[in-house]
Amino acid sequence: MSDLRLLVVPGGTSPASVAMAHASLHKLVELHEERQADPSHPAPRTVVVIRDPAQVPPSSLRAAVTTPREAFPPELYPELADRIDDPNLFDGIDLVLASSGSSGEPQLVGLSIEALLASVKASHSALGGPGRWILALASHHIAGAQVLMRAAATEISPQIVDCTHGFNPQDLLPAIAGATSDPELPGYLSLVPTQLATCLDAGGEVLAAMAKLHTILIGGSRLDPALRTRAEEAGLHIVESFGMTETCGGCVYDGVPLPGVLVRTLEWDGATRIAIAGPVLLTRYLARDTPFHDELGTRWFISGDTGMIDAGGRLKVMGRADDVIISGGLNIPPIRVDDALKNVSGVKDAWSVGLDDEKWGQVLSCLIVPEADTSFPPSPDFVEHWGHKIREEVANQIGRPQAPRRIIFVPEIPQLSSGKVNRLAARALAESLTGSDSEWRR
Repeated sequence: MSDLRLLVVPGGTSPASVAMAHASLHKLVELHEERQADPSHPAPRTVVVIRDPAQVPPSSLRAAVTTPREAFPPELYPELADRIDDPNLFDGIDLVLASSGSSGEPQLVGLSIEALLASVKASHSALGGPGRWILALASHHIAGAQVLMRAAATEISPQIVDCTHGFNPQDLLPAIAGATSDPELPGYLSLVPTQLATCLDAGGEVLAAMAKLHTILIGGSRLDPALRTRAEEAGLHIVESFGMTETCGGCVYDGVPLPGVLVRTLEWDGATRIAIAGPVLLTRYLARDTPFHDELGTRWFISGDTGMIDAGGRLKVMGRADDVIISGGLNIPPIRVDDALKNVSGVKDAWSVGLDDEKWGQVLSCLIVPEADTSFPPSPDFVEHWGHKIREEVANQIGRPQAPRRIIFVPEIPQLSSGKVNRLAARALAESLTGSDSEWRR
């Protein structure tokens, strides 16, 4: 591995960290182009590792150069201890990112520059061509990293919104002004649903500015249909993205696969999983076997999501395979319950989970963030009134068998820095509040 060098750089959204992440990705593009022109190019192979800025202080690219063992010390990455000295470990890998880890331990995902650039090309083909992107997402997660990759590949500098201390919609205003200043270039913004909701609540000049953007790409977690309707009624052009770190980010826009991407469903481990093929796939996981399925010369990545493809060929994501709730012999997709909960007036946010129960196997339980200001734990009258109201309204929408039997009122639902629900923390919160004053039980 003497001709291999690793660049370990910080992600996040601070200008100093983003500058390093952007420069490192630009270096990957530059080296790729040089090797295409001259396959015998003498530069060492470079692998970029983008991490949480809390783990990597910003410095310079020269200082970021390290070895595989220094980048992944066994005491911090025991799962790599037996592999780190393998001279083929990084073959076909140019970028390493950790997956979100929303349902367990994050995976170290190895991506090739070819896959990253294929994603860039496909994204711009599906949107309005290359443009100026706004970064308001952490660049050590795939959605943020791909904003920088699109900028590096097209030589169009991104606009940066520093969200180190939280997301403030007002901070978008100068970035949007910069992204829309050239009438020849479309302006793009990538957000997660919680950021979009915050922008809609801000209203006024924020929404007026956002309406000037060509496209606002929403990903990271499922977009609530009611939230999308609010955004479109405010004049925003929304495109919902589905994908994951393993597919170089979003690879399905508004249910339609990007050019070159194939999507199907497969029965896998007792669930109807979404399988994806095409040039945007990861090379492999670094520390575990990769769920590939090879069939008739095509390699499919088996995702952890369930779904269906409708008669028009559009993908409908039903949720995580391990999230399906089995209660009293009935399979309940939590997404359907969550949609119904969010249609109840007075519910600001909701998340459903199946908790172990002697009678039902699992009991459908829901974390509810109320819109009304209330102290926690809430009063018994509040819990009784709203618990009964929520169950009845959900029953009216989707039927009583799929209405929650436990409703737990919380000030917020735990989230990861990527904007996804932290499923492990949310489940632990629901379990910890069993029998508490915040719980309503049918």
